[in-house]
Amino acid sequence: MIRAFLIKNLLATSKKNKQRLKFFSELGIFLVLAALISSGISIYFENKLNNYKVKLIKLELEEFKIQEWLTDAPSRNLEFKIGKFTYDTIENNEKVNISKKRFYFYLLTWYPFTIRYAIDDIELIKNEILKKKYNFKNIKKTNEDALNYVYEIYDKFPDNENEYLESSEILEIEEVLKNVPFDDILSHLNQSEYNTLQINLFFQDYNRIVDSEKKELKKIILNTTDKSTDAILYAFIFQLVIFSLVQIFELKELS
Repeated sequence: MIRAFLIKNLLATSKKNKQRLKFFSELGIFLVLAALISSGISIYFENKLNNYKVKLIKLELEEFKIQEWLTDAPSRNLEFKIGKFTYDTIENNEKVNISKKRFYFYLLTWYPFTIRYAIDDIELIKNEILKKKYNFKNIKKTNEDALNYVYEIYDKFPDNENEYLESSEILEIEEVLKNVPFDDILSHLNQSEYNTLQINLFFQDYNRIVDSEKKELKKIILNTTDKSTDAILYAFIFQLVIFSLVQIFELKELS
């Protein structure tokens, strides 16, 4: 009797130990799976977030370029207007030895090089609608014409490696410009001023587009972060429900 009782107790204890071992094994598997699924979800959403953040950084860098031209373009036109006003004030001053052609030609020389830098930046922007709206092809063509015009006249000037011109060199330059129609200089100047205005308007429009894209990206980043948190939580709850159901069915079978 005692032996049978001991054997019965031993079997019962062994059965309980097996049940406990099975429970903890299943619990361990549940926790490992939960960690793996959570990690998978996190990696998936992190990759998406990184892509969005890279796009956002690119837009931020693009905005630096935009702000530069929103400052430089009107500044260039302002300097031109100040230059014209300055000449009007000194035109009849006998102490100032510079002709209107030479003064306006020097005003022109600054424009094509500045516009060319703007053209290089605009060509990197993939927005054909804006380019068409502001007639980018015409800006390129007329600026190239102005650049060639400046080089053509410069080639006739005397060579000078010094910072300041000698009086004889100034006379040579004035002599070259005598044969240059003033209307041609003024025409290129006015076209360059107009092109610079168009560049400024182009970047104003582009700035609004970039701002809109940045706002949309920030919303997407916030939504993606929320979805990531919700997905991990729902996955954990789903696994917990499955684990609980398995344990309930096993308890029913044992009973």
